[in-house]
Amino acid sequence: MRFLLLALVSLLAVSCTSTRQRPVSSVEIQTILPRYMKEQQFMRIGEYLTGAERQGDRVIVRTTPEVRDGFYFTLVLDQKLRRLPQGVIIEGEFLTAKSLDVQKHTFKLPNNRPNTREIFVGLTGEDWPYGADHAPTAWRFTIKDANGQILGHTQSYLWSI
Repeated sequence: MRFLLLALVSLLAVSCTSTRQRPVSSVEIQTILPRYMKEQQFMRIGEYLTGAERQGDRVIVRTTPEVRDGFYFTLVLDQKLRRLPQGVIIEGEFLTAKSLDVQKHTFKLPNNRPNTREIFVGLTGEDWPYGADHAPTAWRFTIKDANGQILGHTQSYLWSI
């Protein structure tokens, strides 16, 4: 009888640990940290040995993937990125003091994501020719699932004016 009870408790414990969390249907962008970043800020020790970029436990998406210098927005979510459904995209819209036109970019999140809540979204290459001396005046981010349903969004104060 004890053996049967022990087996039942063990089976219950194993089944509880192996259940996957369901993907979230909404997410809140809690904080956005805008800043200019240089290539050296992304370098890791392994890259010095292999020459290949290693993102480690970060998710980094850029307008020009091979260029690292640029203006980045670090989006801090209320959920871990692994909880987001597959095929998630981030739509970013930006206004600068140098142009009256809205820059629009779409960033696809990788399907294999680390267990983090941060996404580095970068305007790089020709999409950010201004260097470290300027910053976007206004911005808006929308996170959508593969079907185009909005999971979350946020915008700067100046975007709403």
